[in-house]
Amino acid sequence: MPKQTYTTLTTYDTARAHGGDIKYAQSALPSDPGFVAYHASFSQLLGSAPKLHLVEQRADKFAHEAGVYIKSTGKNYFTSNYQSGRTVENYAVDCKTYEITEDKWEGVVNANGACHWNDRVLYCVQGSYTVPSSLIAVDPSTGTSSVVIDNFYGREFNSINDVVIHHERREIWFTDPTYGYEQAFRPSPLLPSQVYRFKPSTGQIWCVADGFAQCNGLCFSPDYKKMYITDTGALQAHGTPGTGHAITPNPRLPASIYSYDVVDNGTRLANRMMFAFTDSGIPDGIKCDEAGNVYSGCGDGVHVWDPLGTLIGKIYTGCVVANFNFVKGGMWLMAEEKLFFCELEAKGTLVQLECE
Repeated sequence: MPKQTYTTLTTYDTARAHGGDIKYAQSALPSDPGFVAYHASFSQLLGSAPKLHLVEQRADKFAHEAGVYIKSTGKNYFTSNYQSGRTVENYAVDCKTYEITEDKWEGVVNANGACHWNDRVLYCVQGSYTVPSSLIAVDPSTGTSSVVIDNFYGREFNSINDVVIHHERREIWFTDPTYGYEQAFRPSPLLPSQVYRFKPSTGQIWCVADGFAQCNGLCFSPDYKKMYITDTGALQAHGTPGTGHAITPNPRLPASIYSYDVVDNGTRLANRMMFAFTDSGIPDGIKCDEAGNVYSGCGDGVHVWDPLGTLIGKIYTGCVVANFNFVKGGMWLMAEEKLFFCELEAKGTLVQLECE
C-alpha cells in the first residue's frame, strides 16, 4: 500500500510570474508534492482524479534510473544511483503488491537507463574499470542475460546512459556520455559524448549526433518523425575512486532538450533545435505521450511540454526525478530516495506495445 497520496492541483500564474513579480515566481510552487498547471491543457492530461502515491522512501538513493515494465512478471524494473556511495543495485517493484525486490543479473554492472526490448530489459551497463560499458539484455523470467553490444569498432564506450528502440526499423538508439569517468568508476573516455544507432540483425553501428556537454535521455515522437535528446551538462560529477559521487551544478552549461528531425527513412538526424530548457535541475529521462507531449524528469518532478515546447505542467515531487516510465494506468517515478506511482489520464506512446 502507498505510504502517502497527494492530489492537490496548483495553478501557476505565468502572467504574474513574468510580469514583474519575481518573488512570486520564486516561491509559487507548493510545499508538498502534487500537480502544478502552467497551462489549462495540463488538466486534460491529468484527468478528473489524478493521484501521486509515495510507494517507498529510504535513506539511500535506491530509485534512480531505468523504469521498464515486463508483462510476464508483472514487475517494473529500475536501478539505484551510484551517488549512494556504492555500486549500482538493480531493483523491481511488483505493480500489484508494491513489494520491492533486489535482482542480480550476470554482467549488469553499474546499470543506468534501460528499455523494453523483445520482452526483456535492455540495460545500459556503464561498466567499471575492468568491465566494459555495454548494452545487456536480461530476461527476468529466466534470469538469463546476453551482451548486445560493447564497443564501437574496438573502442570501448564511455558509460552508456539511456536507450530506446525504433520499433519500425527494429534498431537500437542510445546515448554515451562520460559520467562513468566523471564519477571515477570508468577509465578515461575513448570517445566523445555521442548518440548511436545500432542494427542488431547486421551488427552495424552509426554515430548519429554529437556536440553535447553530456547527452543523456532520448526518445522518439509517436510517429518516429522527431527525436528528443537531453543535455545534462549543467550537472557536474567529479571525484576519485570510491568517492566519485560528488555532484555540483553549473548553471552556465546546458540543462536542455533538443529536437531533431528523423530523416532518410528513419536512419539519420537533422535540423537540431532547442526544444526546452528546464527551470529546475536538469532534464534527464524523457518520454512522449500519445498526443506528442514531452515529459522529462527534472529537479523537482516530471515536467511536461506540449509539442511546441511550451511548459504546461509538472508532476511535482519537490525532489529530483531522474527517470520514469509510463505503464497502464499511470507512470512510475524514480525520485532517488523515493519511489512514486502517479495515476493520470495520459498514456505513454509505447504502453499498448509494451504493457498490454
